Amino acid sequence: MNLAEALHKGFWLGFLSADDLNALTAKRYGASQHLTSTEHTESGFFDWEAPLIERYFRKGSRILVAAAGTGREILALLDAGFSADGFECNPLLLEAGRKLFEQLGQSHSVVFCEPDMVPPGPRIYDGLIIGWSAYTHIPTRLRRVRFLQALRGRTLPHSPLMMSVFIRNESSRYSAMTYRAGAIFRILFRGRKEPLECGDDLEFSHFRHRFTRDEIEAELQAAGFRMLDYSEQGDAGLLAAIADDAVPERPIT
Repeated sequence: MNLAEALHKGFWLGFLSADDLNALTAKRYGASQHLTSTEHTESGFFDWEAPLIERYFRKGSRILVAAAGTGREILALLDAGFSADGFECNPLLLEAGRKLFEQLGQSHSVVFCEPDMVPPGPRIYDGLIIGWSAYTHIPTRLRRVRFLQALRGRTLPHSPLMMSVFIRNESSRYSAMTYRAGAIFRILFRGRKEPLECGDDLEFSHFRHRFTRDEIEAELQAAGFRMLDYSEQGDAGLLAAIADDAVPERPIT
């Protein structure tokens, strides 16, 4: 069964482009009744988020939230005394959040931005948060690192970053089978230029890349961040990093 599933996922990973994968993920999240509910938006910080924010984020500072969804993190930041802005690539989540904030009498400071991109602007933020698991849905290392670099370009020096990813066991045979199958199909579909990576997966009809700790740390370093804190809960890797401004920005290929 694992082999059949790996071949099935490998076929679609080999056939679909990065933009196709983004469209699948957007459809999945846009249809979620849980994510667009008032209960979710008002649920506050997750248990693992609050200690990292208290430890690494200066009270009252200005935070930029990427993949803000309907605004759960932004609302929690405002309640905790922070200033917060955000951006979101899913129009359905963005509109649901705008309506919920309006009902709550809160100013809605989330703007639309294309997938895998960061809105341009000056370096005015004191910290960064990437919405729950959003980084893991960005296809290709190149896009992910460029995304981190663009985020770094919106913050003041030495600003903290909080994010989460899905993780995998480095010796996972299932991940290796899926990757090998996908790589073969990608060769057959010659128009697909973006490389596949071990850890790429399709789960619940949307894209995920599952990381090892070394992989996520390497991507952070490539974008000019240094990991400060890392823990694992179930299949999630939870971490904080800091912009290492001693590292010069450089093109990623």
